[in-house]
Amino acid sequence: MTKRNIRKVAVLGSGVMGSRIACHFANTGTEVLLLDIPDTSKDGVSPKESRRRTRW
Repeated sequence: MTKRNIRKVAVLGSGVMGSRIACHFANTGTEVLLLDIPDTSKDGVSPKESRRRTRW
């Protein structure tokens, strides 16, 4: 097995887990690209999402 060096990392999703993964790679000196979907509402939760979350 050959040893490879990781130079760049892309993390999809900047929630709790994604941001921590990105921080760990950044702390090792790896270039990190953190991607997430844009926020489409003022308060961070669209009305459709809040209905979906409360129907459980």
